[in-house]
Formats: sequence, C-alpha cells, structure tokens
Amino acid sequence: MHVLAVTTSFPLRPGASAGVFVRRLYEHLKEDWRIDVICPADDGARVEAPDDARIRLRPVRYAPTRCRVLAQQSGGVASGLRRAPWRVLLAPFLLAGLWWRCLIEARRCDVVHANWAVCGAIAWPAALFWRRPLVTTLRGDDVARARRSALDRWLLHVAVRGSALIVCVSEAMARELAERYPARKGDIEVCLNGVDASFLAVVRSPPQRDRLRVGAVGSLIPRKGYDVLLDAIARSACRGAIEVRIAGGGPELQSLRDRAASLGIAACVRFVGDLAPAQIPGFLADADVLVLPSRSEGRPNAVIEALAAGLPVISSDLPGVRGLVVPGANGWCVPVGDVAGFAAALDEACTDPAGRERRAAAARAAAARDGQTWESTGSRYATLFRRAVAMPRGGAR
Repeated sequence: MHVLAVTTSFPLRPGASAGVFVRRLYEHLKEDWRIDVICPADDGARVEAPDDARIRLRPVRYAPTRCRVLAQQSGGVASGLRRAPWRVLLAPFLLAGLWWRCLIEARRCDVVHANWAVCGAIAWPAALFWRRPLVTTLRGDDVARARRSALDRWLLHVAVRGSALIVCVSEAMARELAERYPARKGDIEVCLNGVDASFLAVVRSPPQRDRLRVGAVGSLIPRKGYDVLLDAIARSACRGAIEVRIAGGGPELQSLRDRAASLGIAACVRFVGDLAPAQIPGFLADADVLVLPSRSEGRPNAVIEALAAGLPVISSDLPGVRGLVVPGANGWCVPVGDVAGFAAALDEACTDPAGRERRAAAARAAAARDGQTWESTGSRYATLFRRAVAMPRGGAR
C-alpha cells in the first residue's frame, strides 16, 4: 500500500516538534506500507531523512530558504500570519506548491491522506484527476473555525465533499460534523490519536510539600489561553506556592512575559521554549498537575500524554476534552475563560495533595486500561485506508 500524505506540519529534522503526531501515525502503519509526505519546507538549509526508511519526504520549497516561515512554526500557518501579516504574500506560493506536488505524486499512490481541512481542499483536485481515494483527517479546531470564518467553512466544505472518508480525532468533532453534513454521516469516522509508551513509563518525581508544580504544553498563541492561566495564578490564594513551567514557543511569548510581570507573578512563571518530543515525558515527570486553559481544541495530545504519565489535569471544559478529563476522578474541568474557576482548581490541587495524588493514580490507571497507543491508531488507519481504496472508484460523494 502506497500512501500519499499531505500536511502543513511534519518534523523535517531530529528534535523538531511540528506535526510530530502526524509522523507518529505513519511510523505505526504496517511494515510493508510506503508513505510519501508532501509538506512545506522550512527555513533550514537541508532536510534530514526520517529514521523510518518507508517514509519519504517531499518538501515544497515555496520561497527562498530564509523566507520559508509561513508553516512549520509554533501554532502553524495561522500563527505565522499573526506573527507577521506580510507572510500572507507567501500563501499563494505555498498553496500552489502543495497543489502542484500533489498533482505530480498522486498518480503513483493507492490513497491520498490529507491532514487538516486545508490540505483536504488542496489534495482533492489531484485525487479526483487521478481517480484516487482521498481520506481527510480533521484536526485541531478545523470544525470549530468553520463556525466563525467563511474561508474556513469553504475549506471544510471542499474537504468533506471531496473525501471518500472523513476522520475526526474526537467523538465531539464527529458529531458536530455529522450534524453539518448529514448526508455524509456514514463516511465520518473517529480515530483517536495514540500515546507513546514512554509516557506510560514516566516515573514522576516526588511532590514537594510546600509547592505545587504546574506544567503546561502548547504553542504560545491566543487559542491556547495562557493569559487565562496567568490571571488565575495571580488570583489564586496559593500563588506564593505555585511554580509554573510552560513548554512551547510562539508569537505571544513577549506579551505573556509582560503580563506575568504586570501581575506580579514573573518569578513563579518560567517559559522553557519548544521542547523536542523526547523531552516531554521528562518535563511531565517534574510536574504535579497539567493545566490546559485553551479556548478551542480538537482532542489535545497534551492532555492524553499527561494522563498517561499519571498527571491530573485542570482543563477548559471543551467538547474534545470531555471523557478524557473526568471532574473529581482524574482532574478538573473549568468553563472556558473562567479565571476564577481555574484559580479555584489550582487552590484545590495545592491544598489537597492527597486528593491530587488520587486523581493522578486514576489518570494512569485509565490510560493503561484504555490502551490507546499509536499501534492501535496505526491499525485503525490501515483499516480505513483499505476501506477507501475498496470504495467504488475510490471517489468522493
């Protein structure tokens, strides 16, 4: 089986974190499968081949080397545009390059797999031209953005109409998509992202009696809600006993640092920058609780990994989080943007260490019981790809 993968994020060198979950999926497809990955090139001098010889990179060089900064950055294309609006001038070249490479490569594949709605819209003409089935995986806030933006609605519409199968990374996303496209309900599937065994093997460092070690993982972009976290720390009755480390890079770094300083909490908040995927288990091992204050998510990998590592989670009450974080069992759910609610959850985590550790034990036990590994995710995708290939003409509806 030959898969042509289309994505706006993919690790192009060791230690890179952009789109690492996409790479994990392809690494866990069957051993006799071959995957060609079409993705934007980054601003590095050269691309290093993946360790897995079955995966071949086809980076699109859409601009001079130093100008390839629209994609493969923290927060993706949307974040890149916010960071420097002039980059919108690069968008036509990027989109045209991805489209042209799809058209060239699709002739030799069995199935085209697009990650995110924008890639589904880009890949659809090539899949149609060569009569290859297109499977589109909707990730992040693909469906949520379609509620707010006409452009995102159009991209989602093209991707859904052009795909033989549509895969969602959470049950909540699949339900909303089925309501929007009832005629395609039978072609909408749910396939959850997996978790590496390294997270299940995390041995957490002993808690400190007088400190609450808070971890957060994610790009420093408005959608992640770190401003809410900082405001909650400032309002917390335990603010003097809280230490926060935030792993991730992005355009909001300086504004968040300024906000922490203005709130008087700069001394207890540390921005550690982007971490390589292999560093995340160790980062979680040194935390007592993970906080996800996001305004929108699909099915956040940070939460899945934290729970597998035995960390209780304080999260925004988002559709993609419900069922992962169970209030009172393995964490706390707080209304989106509720500063007082996050402060109260932090206070409870700080003042009730026994309850916090009970939640931690429940998190690890549930993750081990569910067994949602990348091996099971890869097996599920293999079944979906074969189903798409077997569909009449492999086409869309």
